[in-house]
Amino acid sequence: MFKKILVPTDFSSYAHKMQECLAQMPGIEEVVLLNVVDASNPMNLERKGWSYDSLIDEAQTRLAEQAGYLSHLVEKGLSVKQSLKIIVEPMSGADGVDMKRLKPDSSLSLIEGGSIGEAIIKTAIDEKVSLICMGAQGKGLIEGMLLGSVSTEVLRKGQTDLLIIRHKIIEGSRDKQLEGFCRDIFSRVLLTTDFSQAGQEAISAIKDLAGVKEILLVNVIAREEEFEEAAKRLNQLREELKGLGGKITIHVLMGHAAREIITLAEKQDVSLIMMGSQGKSWSRQIRVGSTTFDVARQAKSPVLVIRTVPL
Repeated sequence: MFKKILVPTDFSSYAHKMQECLAQMPGIEEVVLLNVVDASNPMNLERKGWSYDSLIDEAQTRLAEQAGYLSHLVEKGLSVKQSLKIIVEPMSGADGVDMKRLKPDSSLSLIEGGSIGEAIIKTAIDEKVSLICMGAQGKGLIEGMLLGSVSTEVLRKGQTDLLIIRHKIIEGSRDKQLEGFCRDIFSRVLLTTDFSQAGQEAISAIKDLAGVKEILLVNVIAREEEFEEAAKRLNQLREELKGLGGKITIHVLMGHAAREIITLAEKQDVSLIMMGSQGKSWSRQIRVGSTTFDVARQAKSPVLVIRTVPL
């Protein structure tokens, strides 16, 4: 299903660890490895001793290193494209600093203003990738933080399916060593549904995923009298998905949707939570619903968000 994916990296240990998950994803043919550098304030860069030349040289070197690492991790035949984008401002700094720019080339493009998240979203569209795969955190890793600012922006504003990988910080680790969470990522999938038309994308998507061994079908109800109807519809859906093979169980939960989904995911030790970006309250103005947003922010397991196609 996901043949061409975009992998943003900030060269942090979190991003590096996240790439190990790609080896567990079947069917990948091409990876666009992206680094976005915010060089929009020349004055701050100069104070740190950076020039555009040194900034670009450093980024290109590290991109090449990670591309080699990524190619080694995943089976032979994988194509890895390196992409470097530099966010700049069209005007010089207030103190007259004006760093000389390089002309864009095949591996580098200059972006006039904007944020790192916006650059990631635009790259996904330009490259026509089917998935963005990124870590929940980056260089600013803070223990207890639910989701980094860049990941949050891509989740809120993006149009492309998004896989968010979260790693646990090993307890007692002084240098915040990370514990992986990538064993057979599609093997035990918790699939949520509210039976709405907007939420059908995740149901359709799982039919095309390779490597799924077990599916937990989940619907969260608000009132007890909704139980029978929910169970009936989940059983119908289970029959529809039987052709995938493997074990399929149904779970009707009651209460706060995001909290119940996260609790079940932890209790059942799922390898992935898969859900549509929208639900019954789908709106063109909002790219991700509140339940999906809360689950993506708080879940300890990877979360795959399937974007709703505009009606």
